[in-house]
Amino acid sequence: MNPVELPAPAADRELVAALRQDLLAAEFTNERVAQLLGADALAAMERDQLVPGMLRIAELLSTDGTPDPCAVLAGLWLLGLDIPAGQLQAALPRLGVEGLRRLNLVHPAAAERPTAEAHGTPGADDAERYRPSVDLRPYQAEQEQVLVDLWVASDLPAAQLQGPLHPEHVLGIGGASLTLAASIHRTPVQRALEIGTGCGIQLLHLLDHAEHVVATDLSRRALDFTEFNLVLNAPALRLDPGDLGARVELVQGSLLEPVAGRRFDLIISNPPFVITPRPRGEQIQARYTYRDGGRAGDELMAELIGALPEHLTDSGTAQLLGNWEIQDQDAWDARPRLWCAGFPAEVDAWFIQRDRQDSAQYAETWLRDASTQRDPESYRRRYAEYLEDFGSRAVLAVGFGMIFLRRRSVDAGSAEARAITPWRRFEELTGAVEQPLGPVLGATAARAESAARDPQAVFDTVLAVAPDVTEERHQRFGAVHPEVILARQGAGLRRSRAVSSAAAGLLGAADGEYQAAALITAVAALMADESTDQEDLEQALRSEVLELYVEGYLSES
Repeated sequence: MNPVELPAPAADRELVAALRQDLLAAEFTNERVAQLLGADALAAMERDQLVPGMLRIAELLSTDGTPDPCAVLAGLWLLGLDIPAGQLQAALPRLGVEGLRRLNLVHPAAAERPTAEAHGTPGADDAERYRPSVDLRPYQAEQEQVLVDLWVASDLPAAQLQGPLHPEHVLGIGGASLTLAASIHRTPVQRALEIGTGCGIQLLHLLDHAEHVVATDLSRRALDFTEFNLVLNAPALRLDPGDLGARVELVQGSLLEPVAGRRFDLIISNPPFVITPRPRGEQIQARYTYRDGGRAGDELMAELIGALPEHLTDSGTAQLLGNWEIQDQDAWDARPRLWCAGFPAEVDAWFIQRDRQDSAQYAETWLRDASTQRDPESYRRRYAEYLEDFGSRAVLAVGFGMIFLRRRSVDAGSAEARAITPWRRFEELTGAVEQPLGPVLGATAARAESAARDPQAVFDTVLAVAPDVTEERHQRFGAVHPEVILARQGAGLRRSRAVSSAAAGLLGAADGEYQAAALITAVAALMADESTDQEDLEQALRSEVLELYVEGYLSES
């Protein structure tokens, strides 16, 4: 029996309430698990290596007396171990083994081990040992500016399965979902939308700052997991388990189809953007609903990005992850620029490419993600399909990154609306960043809007170099003057950009005492000479200062 073929968890209110009480009593939290397992075992688990954790838990469970309840639950749900019914009953006394089974959280171990070779020689107590049907792990999210302990159920990870993932696999907590959660600019909003909610991780965060949230997914099974997680965490999320609909709508459907005609203050998504080859006869059906959009190439991203603006309220924003095909290594942003070409002028767009992989690397990444490499013949066939598919569109690489869209609030037909210049930014930042990025992205977008609306207001502001910015100069030995001057950010996006000598002089003088306009005039007058006109230098410096302001090198004093 493959665990992913079992039903999704049942959101029985009474049983889930008992489970929550037991989890709290067992201290099944990130902090307690870290204490039990130790740093080395935790680091190995992050690499999908479970053996160090298994050895540690086996040691804890073999002691005389009743084992630590947290160790029992960590062995069951984090490591996929067979757990004796008696230990489970003691660890979860309110819910009990029968309650676990009714919630579809465990199943008898004997049902999964038909041969002695798989798990050792079966004994008489096999029916009294249980294995996890789902992954259930502790998680933390901020609620009312305080980190609270939550739990998230999803399907078992690939490391605990014997073969490829099931097509209806519901993904759990992963790197992409954590990246998106940390990158959302969180301000109070009335209406929020999450597209492709999966097991509902983003929804747990949204409920802290959104009055009403709509969560959609193509998979009914995913929505069942989401409902279970909402009921399980309802007290921490300030939800009434019996009336989730007062703040949350769970709607089945593809992308934006379930919310046709509706607008939102915030839209977020980690959509099924993975590019998957579509042999003839497979043009629509997704192989894995959590990641494959059922479109050729990156057409799903093109469709989603193009439709988002009409679903944003005035001043509404959209933040998502995605990837795009690259046909020219020197123009990675050709596809994103094409997607934005039809946007209204009041819609701003910001694409940040965080990584790129050539076609072979991309194929290997996603074949490994689905555990396809466990079947060598299937792996070779699917690998060839990837290369043929990319070759048919002359795709050299695939870029991955973050996307930020915003609809500015302007009066239609006003002079401002007619004169508005859209802010479209495409930058590649592949180095390390400092999370959370949400505040940084929000502040950057706000400065960009200010600079676009009224650049003179920026020049009339007293600006200072941001505290994390440092200067770096490069020159050949014996040279009198530096040939390259870099400004580096030590926080946030940690950009590094070359600046002109004039801009370096201005940054050196921007100590929070003078308006930007005065500094520009003074630096231009100082550096002008027979070959450089002061007015031209001043104009160039104004443009450079605006960029430095938008990117956060300069900030209001």
